[in-house]
Amino acid sequence: MLGSIITETDSYKLTHHAQYPKGTEKVYSYLEARKGAEFDETVFFGLQYLLKKYLEGVVVTKEKIDSAEALAKVHFGSDLFDRSRWDYIIDEHGGKLPLLIKAVPEGMPVPIGNVMMTVENTDPKCYWLTNHVESLLTHLWSPSTVATLSRDAKMRLKGMLEKTADSMDGLNFMLHDFGYRGVSSAETAAHSGAGHLVNFMGTDTLPAIEMLMQYYNSGVCAFSVPATEHSVMTSLGQTGEEKMLKHILDQYPTGILSIVIDSYDYNRLIEIAGTTLKDQILARDGKIVFRPDSGYPITVTKEVLAGLANHFGYERNSKGYNVLNPKIGVLWGDGIDVSGMMDILNAIAMEKWSAQNMVFGMGGGLLQKINRDTQRFAFKCSHQQRNGMHFDISKNPIDTSKTSKKGRMKLVRDHAGVLSTVPIGHIRLDIMDTVFENGAVVKEYTLEDVRAKAVI
Repeated sequence: MLGSIITETDSYKLTHHAQYPKGTEKVYSYLEARKGAEFDETVFFGLQYLLKKYLEGVVVTKEKIDSAEALAKVHFGSDLFDRSRWDYIIDEHGGKLPLLIKAVPEGMPVPIGNVMMTVENTDPKCYWLTNHVESLLTHLWSPSTVATLSRDAKMRLKGMLEKTADSMDGLNFMLHDFGYRGVSSAETAAHSGAGHLVNFMGTDTLPAIEMLMQYYNSGVCAFSVPATEHSVMTSLGQTGEEKMLKHILDQYPTGILSIVIDSYDYNRLIEIAGTTLKDQILARDGKIVFRPDSGYPITVTKEVLAGLANHFGYERNSKGYNVLNPKIGVLWGDGIDVSGMMDILNAIAMEKWSAQNMVFGMGGGLLQKINRDTQRFAFKCSHQQRNGMHFDISKNPIDTSKTSKKGRMKLVRDHAGVLSTVPIGHIRLDIMDTVFENGAVVKEYTLEDVRAKAVI
C-alpha cells in the first residue's frame, strides 16, 4: 500500500523507538542548509505541499498499520516493528500526528547555516515520531534548491538587462522551465517545477502549475506559447522545411511563436524566414522566437543574431547595445545551465548585443542537476527531554563542516536586518511561525505570498 506515513521513511527509523534512552519524552530537531552550500542563501519553499499531502488529517489507520507490520516483518526478518505505538496514535489522537512544526515563511531567502524549520513531538509517548518524518520532510531540499537556483538566475539576468537594455520588461519570462521530461517522476516535476515559479512566470511543466493551484491557492500562475519540435519541422523532409514553416505561420497569425531551426541548417532556415516569408512574419501581430537547438552555444547564438539582424534589422538602444526587430527574438534551450546562460549573454554583450534579444529554456540544469548536497540540507536533533529534564545535544565530527547546532532555537532579525539563529530564549521575535500542529496545517501561504518574499 503506497502512501502510508508509516512506511514513508527510512527502514531503520522503524527501530528507533527502542534505541532512544529510557525516559525520553521529547525529541526536537531542526532543518538547515549548512555552510559550504553552493549558494549563500536558500529560498525556503515546498513545505506546505508536503504537509497538506502527507501529514495533514487522519494519516494513521488500522489498515495502514496492518500493511506496514506485514512488510516490516519480512523486511527485517523479525518482529522489530512495534505496532502498539501507531495504535496509540489512533486511540489517543484519532490517527492524527502529534507534532509541532515551525518554519520560516515560504519564499524567504535564508542565509546558509541558519535554522529554517523545527519539528518536535507534542505527546511524550511519541518522542520517536519527530525523526520518523525526517526522510519525508527533507524532500524540501529539491523545490527549495530549484527556487534558490532560479532566483540566482533571475538576479543575474536582471543584472544583464540593467547593463544592456532600456527596460526590465520580459524579465519574468527570460528563463523557461523545460524540465518535465528530464526528472524522475511526475511528482518531482510538480514539486520541484513549482520552485521555479516562485521567481518566473514561464514553464512547460504543467504539473507544477496544478500543484500550486491545489496547494498554494494560486490561479493559472505561469504561461507558455505555441512551439514547434523536430517531429513537426522534419515532417516533410529537408526540402519541405519551407512549406512547414509557412504552414505553421498560417496557423498562428498572432502571439508569440517559437520555431526550432536546427533540424537541418539553421542558417538556411533563417534565410528562408528572412526572404520568402519575411513579409508574413513582419505582418504578424506577435513575435517569432527562433530556437537553435544544437552546436556550440556561443558561436551559434552569435551567428543566429547576425543572420536575423541582416534580414530583419535592428536598432541601437540608449546604452549602446543592439536590439533586434521587436517581431524577432532568440531562444536557447539546449543543455543550458546558469553558467552557460551567462556565458552566452556576456559573449554577445562583447559584440554589443543586448540581453533583451534572448530568452532561455532550462531542463535538467534547472530541475535535475542538483542534489541534497547542493545546499547541504541537514535535519538534525538538537534537544531532548528525558524524565522531565532537558538536554541539548549535537554532533561534532572530525569534519567540522558537519557540526550540528545545540538546543532549541529560533531565527531572528537584528537591527540591521541580518538573520541569525539564536537560543529560544532570545529577546527578539522568532521569524519562524507554527505551520503544523497535531495533524492540522495552521498557517498557509498563497503563491502570491511566496513570490513576494522571494522578490529581487
